[in-house]
Amino acid sequence: MEKVKKIEKKILKKMKEILENKLILEKERILIAFSGGPDSVFLYHFLNILKKKFSLEISIVYINHNLRYDVENDLKFVKEFAIENDVDYYIESVDVKKYAKENRKSLELAARELRYEAIERVRKKINYNKIATGHNLDDNVETFVFRLLRGTSLTGLKGIPKIRENIIRPILEFEKKEILYFLKQNNLKYIIDYTNNENDFTRNFIRNKIFPDFQKINPNFKQKIYTLITEINERENEKLEISEVLKTNKKFKSNLKEKERLAQFLKQNNVEISRDKINQIFDSFFYKNGILKNEGSKEIYLGKDKFLQNQYGKLKIIENRNEKSKIQNINNSFEKLEILKKNQRIEWYNYKIVLYENIRDYKAHFVNERDVNYTFFKFADNIEKYDRIIVRNRRGGDKIFVKNLGHKKVKKILIDEKISKWERDLIPIIEIETSENQLYLGNFENKKIEIEKSIFDFPIEAKDIKIKEILTVSDIKFSKFLEKIYNNEIEKLENTSKLLIIGRKNGR
Repeated sequence: MEKVKKIEKKILKKMKEILENKLILEKERILIAFSGGPDSVFLYHFLNILKKKFSLEISIVYINHNLRYDVENDLKFVKEFAIENDVDYYIESVDVKKYAKENRKSLELAARELRYEAIERVRKKINYNKIATGHNLDDNVETFVFRLLRGTSLTGLKGIPKIRENIIRPILEFEKKEILYFLKQNNLKYIIDYTNNENDFTRNFIRNKIFPDFQKINPNFKQKIYTLITEINERENEKLEISEVLKTNKKFKSNLKEKERLAQFLKQNNVEISRDKINQIFDSFFYKNGILKNEGSKEIYLGKDKFLQNQYGKLKIIENRNEKSKIQNINNSFEKLEILKKNQRIEWYNYKIVLYENIRDYKAHFVNERDVNYTFFKFADNIEKYDRIIVRNRRGGDKIFVKNLGHKKVKKILIDEKISKWERDLIPIIEIETSENQLYLGNFENKKIEIEKSIFDFPIEAKDIKIKEILTVSDIKFSKFLEKIYNNEIEKLENTSKLLIIGRKNGR
């Protein structure tokens, strides 16, 4: 059942891509090349879903090649299918043997040419816009291998195109096994052409003899080859785009060059790369125009305990899984907390934090280290007493009272500063605790009364209520209870002034 849901999701995804890429337009008339086999039956039901949503008109056409003795079974199935699904159908007959002999062509090639000619005649006759064929991923891989063995050029290895003139191939990215599984689970009938099991034709030989050996080497070989086909197509299409851009003097961003730069970056960091891995990263981290996304943070596991992170438009590889787990544990538990005592320096990850009760202590003990950037804060004059000052990790719902702005969410501040989600739990939150009412000044009485009414059955004193306020979010944002000052201004402060200093080593 899970497999069916996966295929259904893929169907919906491909439908969306079809519409985005304008493979099919609203109210178009589409003629399906219908054989009665699993591919064409699947194609019909695939398009039938789109039919309801985009007012499509669909008909089917069957081409009798006059090569099989049991063709009457096919004709019967086609007619019954058309009646059951209430769809118009057309049947055309072609003489493949005669055409092949007269033009000295193989039966395989002759059948293909006559088939497309006959379908095109019907399309024109009924005035339809497009022809849809049931070529799938297996057919595409077969074509690639067939051309490779024949010795074609790089351009010839492009595989089967999704669109050629008025011919479209909507199910080209579905594997045969996916199609068969979907039909089975939905009890959808189809017929099997027994000639597919005969190895007289080259394609049948590739499918029945060569591919089983490929599968022993790599069960996922079809997807690997299809990825290569996609890359070749991208290169060829990009050449065409560059050619068009040069005519208009417009700027052009090369996705392939960006992928090559990405591959080089991974190689330099000893990451094993593959075409699939590069495409996965590119799809996740880059826009379609090849520009690296610069909003938010995201990561991809590279294998061997390495992660690639996009931190607001900057790529970074994390190699130490234990360090990453430690950060995640901090995020989950918030157990890291230290009391900031006067004249004692706290080491907090790559931060150094110290509180001086007065300027004399600062002059006596402060040591300016070259590799540390310091930010100095003076306490507001109205803060004289407090129980303690703590340094902790951020918590859900944290807010800081900013002068002239009121309370601001810490999470929003960190996002605005483009600090990655992996670093946010390393940012020190410095918080003051007091039993005095000085932090709230005139507003505290209202707060006390509200607490009394909603929680307590007896009156309480202000000193019984613990009040907490965030003083700073690292050196990024400070509250109205602090004033930021410069180093050369410290000498002008009164000796009784309290001083909070936050140092940051080697960037954030």
